[in-house]
Amino acid sequence: MNRWQFACLFAVSLALVGWGWHLAGAQQPSAKPAKPADPDRFEFEVIESFDGKYDGDTPGHIGKYGGLDQRRPRVALHDPVYMGDNQIGIVTGVRWSRAYGSLEVEFTTDEKVRVCVGDLVWIAMHDKAEPKKIP
Repeated sequence: MNRWQFACLFAVSLALVGWGWHLAGAQQPSAKPAKPADPDRFEFEVIESFDGKYDGDTPGHIGKYGGLDQRRPRVALHDPVYMGDNQIGIVTGVRWSRAYGSLEVEFTTDEKVRVCVGDLVWIAMHDKAEPKKIP
């Protein structure tokens, strides 16, 4: 084997190793929340935290996830937000994208509650309370 053949073989081997390394890194498991066992629960990841968008605004968080498929959410302002079994805050904004089957939720928490980007939180999808009559 001459130098030219050896150099080509070495370059091809190096390219194959690099390509394999790239594929191995690209196939990492997804960090998406698992489908909940409770269909009335919408789990989502916190994707943003902010200190206040406007003067006098309180800190808050935004979470988003898809997976609604054909389900219609029943979420309103001031609905509770949970982490595990503990209520950690209330909903301050909701945006539903029918086209993508996703829900974006803005919420605030008590100052003592630590919420990190990437945390998994949830809200109830259906209002179980009886409708109140307006006097």
